[in-house]
Amino acid sequence: MRAILASLRRLVLPSMWIHGRDNLLFQRLFWGALAGCVATLFLAESSVLESMELSMLEWRYRVSQKIYSAVQRPAESRDISIVDFDDLSQFDIGIARFNDDHAQKMLATAIENIEKQNPAIVVIDLDLRGAANAELISVIRKYNNVVIGLFGSLEGSTDLPSRAIMNNVRAYGYDELIRENNGLVCRLPVNYRDSQGDIDTSSVSAAPVPSLTEAVIDLHRQIKGVGPTTQYLNFRSDQPAYINFRRIQYPSVSLRDVLEADFKPNPSFKDRIVLMGCSFTERQQEPLKRRTPLEDNVPDVVMHADAIQTLLDNQVIYSFPKNISHHLLLLLGAAFGAVASILPLSTRTATYLTSGMVLVGMAQILFEGFHMALPVVPPLAVLTLGFSLGTFIYLDTDLRQRNKELAQARESMQVRAEEERQRIAEDLHDETLPALSAVARMADRLATDLDDNPVPRQMREKLDQAVIEMRRVINDLHPSVLETMGFKSALENLLSILTRDHEIEGNFLDGDGSDDYQITNFTKLQLYRIVQEALNNVGKHSKASIVELKIEKVEHHLSIAITDNGRGIDPKLIRKDSHGLLNIRQRAQLIGAQVEWKKPVKFSSGTELSLKINMDEIPVRKVDAT
Repeated sequence: MRAILASLRRLVLPSMWIHGRDNLLFQRLFWGALAGCVATLFLAESSVLESMELSMLEWRYRVSQKIYSAVQRPAESRDISIVDFDDLSQFDIGIARFNDDHAQKMLATAIENIEKQNPAIVVIDLDLRGAANAELISVIRKYNNVVIGLFGSLEGSTDLPSRAIMNNVRAYGYDELIRENNGLVCRLPVNYRDSQGDIDTSSVSAAPVPSLTEAVIDLHRQIKGVGPTTQYLNFRSDQPAYINFRRIQYPSVSLRDVLEADFKPNPSFKDRIVLMGCSFTERQQEPLKRRTPLEDNVPDVVMHADAIQTLLDNQVIYSFPKNISHHLLLLLGAAFGAVASILPLSTRTATYLTSGMVLVGMAQILFEGFHMALPVVPPLAVLTLGFSLGTFIYLDTDLRQRNKELAQARESMQVRAEEERQRIAEDLHDETLPALSAVARMADRLATDLDDNPVPRQMREKLDQAVIEMRRVINDLHPSVLETMGFKSALENLLSILTRDHEIEGNFLDGDGSDDYQITNFTKLQLYRIVQEALNNVGKHSKASIVELKIEKVEHHLSIAITDNGRGIDPKLIRKDSHGLLNIRQRAQLIGAQVEWKKPVKFSSGTELSLKINMDEIPVRKVDAT
């Protein structure tokens, strides 16, 4: 498995390394787009963002209402009237709920009076739990445009009205307006569902539907011949449709007035949808009012009126299906992540702020003019995270590029330094050594001429020592042994010099028997200098009696280890400003080698310097194919 990953890494990563400013642009675009996609995947399903989006949707409602109010005064509905059963009616009529015989008789009377005005539909959105009144049932049978709305759940038997009522209503529904997590009521009931239970629907022409809004709109279409059908409400489950609140004023009369024999509404109920509902004061256990984007504590009957009016005006506010929205977010995240990672900070900030303002403005225009709820919070979150990740990628790649250029500058300086050392070594070899040799020959002649004088012989001895020291300096300045003896032999020669000068037992371990690793002369020279410095440290500081130098190639790595049995050093206590160790680190960094000091396994004490270099990541020496 490791070999497979290594081969993939060798194939893929080299193309993404930074070799210049052009490749830096590609890398920023690649990592920026990838980071934007990953950020979007994390944000796409965030429940926190969904809640924030509802708050943003409420803000758009309010802005739209401000614009709408500035253009014209709130309009009065020409399609819907409300018969209101409020707190005052309870005391005047003596009715708390319509769940007893007396109350339902009065409800039957109210329906009769309303029907005299020829309404299109009568919607009863009241609590009808309890025994059914025969008079109410006969009234419902008499008219084919009565829709009953139920409070509570249809699943509990105690919440159901009398079966006689259920068998004779034109259609029924219940309080289906969806309450969001923040208490906001925005969405319409958009999923058609079949009737539940074993209710006999043979006496009615249309099967009951569990949505009050659907029931009213479907019946309205059948009566008036025009209007949205039930199919109009069958949106996809991941695409909610929102009510378009416009602060429409609905003509409202009290149920107390409707019960009067000479009742005449103003305006007339003719061809209107008449909603009978309650607007009781909110109670602790039975809250009958909810919150809209524009007002708090709105009665349910008004909410139903808004939902029905929205459908009648064909002003449903659509939203993007989640799968489409997620794909758009993914595209936005990739695009902005890529762009943010290549722009300077000032331009990137300006682009981020401009994009956010354009997005909010576009969302409001779509909401106001095209009834489209464009998600705002998730794109803003993606832009923000893309901005942050793009900034990090920009700074990171810029830092790595600068480090690369600095490393190249150090390498260039090191090359020039080696060239200068070679020039000085050649000058010393070609000029200084011959001069010293000439002086030595002159000392020999003086020793012959002045046999009794010891000074010429002393001069000769000093000159010989100077020549030896000069040859050592020349070799240190430019190790010709790399060219004359080869790489491994040159390292072994360093070990021999250590054992000779410090009387330390030296062992050279050749792990693979190869001498040519097809690495550049610069890399060989840096490795030679590192080994030279390490062996000098062993001779000066370790007080070791045994030192081992091992070199081998393991898979794609060239490994060099220098181990001694001296007193050892604590890697944590190594001074970072130590000249010798700093020199080793810098040379290792120049050729991309990993250097580490640790306690040896072979000896009970001492230090092991481990040097490892990846052969696939360093320049190789070009070999003539011939």
